[in-house]
Amino acid sequence: MTSQPPSPSVPPVGPTPPPQYAPYAQTPYPPQVYAAPPSRPGRVLGIVGFVLSFVFPLDIAGLVLSIIAMVQSRRAGQKNGFALAGIIIASVGILFCAAILALLIPPLIEVAQTCARLGTGVHEVGNAVYTCTPTSVRKSWH
Repeated sequence: MTSQPPSPSVPPVGPTPPPQYAPYAQTPYPPQVYAAPPSRPGRVLGIVGFVLSFVFPLDIAGLVLSIIAMVQSRRAGQKNGFALAGIIIASVGILFCAAILALLIPPLIEVAQTCARLGTGVHEVGNAVYTCTPTSVRKSWH
């Protein structure tokens, strides 16, 4: 009897070696990096200027802050709607107040000058009554 080599389809006799697996390499998770919000120069100043533009004595400060915010935004190549609205609203408010003062100041000066000329007391000039005290002046009509 001649020995024949074992056929390749027949497994060898004896213990089988354990299968060789590639070592498991843990891949670390990338660190959680949160993107910072995009920088918007002049945004906060624009909002503050916009809010201040609605308040009479502060509308001048609102106008200044809105202009600064607009310049900062333009230099960064961005738009700033709050700054633009603050500039418009503050400008209209300042012009409105200036017009009111231009209408009120001349008559007040005229009453004060008349009281200075007439002296303290109640004086009737034409159909107007001037009430003059050391601390106040008043003009009324009959």
